[in-house]
Amino acid sequence: MSPTIFVVAATGTLGKALALDLRKIGWGVHATVRDPASLAATELASAGVKLFPGDWDNEKALKDGMAGCDGLFLNLQPSFTDWDADVRQGRNIVSIAKAAGVKHAIYSAGVNALIKDTKPDTMISKFLNNKKLIEDAARDAGFEAYTVLRPASFMANWLAPKVGMYRGLTETGIFTTALKADTVMVSVDEHDVAAFSIAAFKDPAKFNGQDISVASETHTFEELFKSLSRAVGQPLKASYLSDEEISALAQQDPFIEGQLAARRISEFFNMEDVKRWGIPLHTFEEFLEREKASVQETYRGLA
Repeated sequence: MSPTIFVVAATGTLGKALALDLRKIGWGVHATVRDPASLAATELASAGVKLFPGDWDNEKALKDGMAGCDGLFLNLQPSFTDWDADVRQGRNIVSIAKAAGVKHAIYSAGVNALIKDTKPDTMISKFLNNKKLIEDAARDAGFEAYTVLRPASFMANWLAPKVGMYRGLTETGIFTTALKADTVMVSVDEHDVAAFSIAAFKDPAKFNGQDISVASETHTFEELFKSLSRAVGQPLKASYLSDEEISALAQQDPFIEGQLAARRISEFFNMEDVKRWGIPLHTFEEFLEREKASVQETYRGLA
């Protein structure tokens, strides 16, 4: 009998990719959803994902959903209105999974090494610290196998709805940024992270205790932006902030600190190490071609 995996955040970018890819190989997938009638939930249900209505604070939905599952894929994002929510929910999910007999947990974590370089009490600092607290809970829970994946910046961030973090880009075609033209960007296709996850669930002994930084491709910001411009069908423009402008804007725009952290992100990813796992990876150009319809829809306001 094929294994069954409980996927947290199955309607999100990474969770949905994993859930659908698991179904393609015939594995069972369980997930909780806030709105079973949403487009994402309907797509999952059509693919054979078993949905349990409820949020991540709904213990009954979590316990019902976790029953009979062999693996847990844990992938939580913070609530920008309740910074304690994801830690509380993550710890609870881990506890329920362990009690339900889940054997292998995979956690999609942050790049913890960046914590020391971020200012306390900022959005990115809270995000990374919360990720670390959930990671500690999952690591210490005593699963038979435990794997950490640390994805790079998702290629899907350049598509709606996540593209909203790049303020003004889809409305004006101009991205005002703390990045530099020669900043080495590290990007990942969500289906590549899903492929690592499936490989780990298939071979828990090989992946047990592994801490893997997952990336699909590195490129300079200028190279990435040119690829995106070609896919959109018109030139997009980057407006690079001065150090003085960055200092002023960082007080108003929490995403500026994230862009500053991204200047160093390439230090924590080694593409040769990633490739040694033997899992096929996709380029940004391939991602944009696959997601052509979403690219056009995201940037249609520029036409």
